[in-house]
Amino acid sequence: MLQFKSALTAVRDDFNPIISAGKLTQQWTVDSYLQVEENNLNFIRTRQQQLRTELYQGLAAHLEKAAQNAVVKAGIPVILPSSFEGSPPNMRERCADAMSIFGKYGAPDLFITFTANPK
Repeated sequence: MLQFKSALTAVRDDFNPIISAGKLTQQWTVDSYLQVEENNLNFIRTRQQQLRTELYQGLAAHLEKAAQNAVVKAGIPVILPSSFEGSPPNMRERCADAMSIFGKYGAPDLFITFTANPK
């Protein structure tokens, strides 16, 4: 789906109404991003049996017990894999990667930021 949306926004020789609509293009881009994100989450939700979720049975039991103690009905938990951008396992992997770079090359010498004034 992401590749399809990217192909729609490709710059071509002829007129492309999607990229020529000004603020409507921005809204279309946000809507497209949300469609792709929802599609990815639906894919993950329907493939939970293939993710070795038996490793999370203790977590599921704890959540069920906590829900009973709070007298609320718990929903269906969905485990996000590390391949999903922004998931907790993904963030842990990124942090570990950053720490390994720090361990190999040492502390950074400079911290540089860039700012710009659009006016």
